Amino acid sequence: MSVAALLCTAGSAAKPAHSSRAPMPSLCSGGERVVYSCRFGEKLGSVCLGQSSLHYRFGPAGHAEIDVASAPDWSNIHTGGNRSRAGLNQDHIRFTNGLTHYIVHQDETGSLNENPGRTSSGIEVLRGEAGDQSLASLDCKARARFDWQSFDAIAAAAPKGWDNTETPGFPSNAVY
Repeated sequence: MSVAALLCTAGSAAKPAHSSRAPMPSLCSGGERVVYSCRFGEKLGSVCLGQSSLHYRFGPAGHAEIDVASAPDWSNIHTGGNRSRAGLNQDHIRFTNGLTHYIVHQDETGSLNENPGRTSSGIEVLRGEAGDQSLASLDCKARARFDWQSFDAIAAAAPKGWDNTETPGFPSNAVY
């Protein structure tokens, strides 16, 4: 039987899969890649990647109440993560606007954890030069995750010389 005949056969395993899931709503514009998005009650939290900019946006669908864009040198954007031997992996992106820090994170428990494979994500809002005052802690109730292809594209979109390393000892290196 030819490949064309297999593709046209109603019972064929080669039939294309169609997802009935709608894409996750986000606050990203049409020309931006959705790196992360989750609904928090009536509002959305999104990380959006443009050709040369990265944005953290938060607000109701269609209207971002908060929009923190990368500075021209991206000095207000930091990425980091934790890897523990006990089995917790965490990645985050921190956006800084003045003394306010918006940290979007994703966590996954490893095989040595009592709940292996559990994933979670959320947003932490900290205030202060050292991020020592917690303003909000939002847990994503949906199964939102970083879109790894878009997450990996962040470094390519950043200006040359961008130092994305997280500040040693900054609270975003903590486990949420």
